[in-house]
Amino acid sequence: MILGAVFLLLAALTMLQYRNAAPSASAAVYADGILVQTVDLSVDATYRIESVEGWNVLTVQDGKLAVTAASCPDGDCIRCGAKNSDPPIVCLPNRVSVQFSEDGGVDAVVR
Repeated sequence: MILGAVFLLLAALTMLQYRNAAPSASAAVYADGILVQTVDLSVDATYRIESVEGWNVLTVQDGKLAVTAASCPDGDCIRCGAKNSDPPIVCLPNRVSVQFSEDGGVDAVVR
């Protein structure tokens, strides 16, 4: 019983952290673990990101980024919707991810 309450409290705090995340000024786009594009979220634009496994179309509109089309079979990345803060957008089948950053810099690269 107590363990369940602790788990629920931790889950709620984690969700609250993501909910209160500050809007980002830019996003770093990775394909196959390599930084391929830095996107300014203040400029409306469309980008096609190619990876070894497929492609994704990213659309920036009104300060938010969304995956609007993808060659992946499940489309989970499209259903993430438009965002401008964490958690990141990830397309596992195409090996594409979008990390949000306030200062436009990259915090870390994991390979």
